[in-house]
Amino acid sequence: MLSLPAGDMRRGLELFNGTKAACSACHAIGYLGGNLGPDLTRIGQIRTERDLLESVAYPSASFVRSYEPTFVTTKTGEIYNGIIREESAGTLVLAIAPGSEVRLPRADLADSQPGTVSLMPPGFAQMLSPQELADLLAFLKVTRW
Repeated sequence: MLSLPAGDMRRGLELFNGTKAACSACHAIGYLGGNLGPDLTRIGQIRTERDLLESVAYPSASFVRSYEPTFVTTKTGEIYNGIIREESAGTLVLAIAPGSEVRLPRADLADSQPGTVSLMPPGFAQMLSPQELADLLAFLKVTRW
């Protein structure tokens, strides 16, 4: 496992809500934040620090149930990677970005396969310094609502 310095939860909170990591655009804590990714309100109570680091550094390594990506191709060749929000006999609704969904008539679909790439942007381990990663993990470990 990557060796990280001691983290500061206050700086981690700033990263979570700030523009650099922008975690809150997709993830909620309590009633604040987005709903594209899993709710992280109690994540520190159910996941180890190693699990949290893996989720941040390698978001496509595993997926939380109900947040698995789906790769959809329409008959006209349009391609979507998203998370299924709603399914019916006639329609598939995919969340494709924060605050953005696409409603696709099933009659227009050519193929639908489980995706292998998370909607979470890759590269946080390179974008954030080891100190920033430690701070973010410290915040996630103590988060409660």
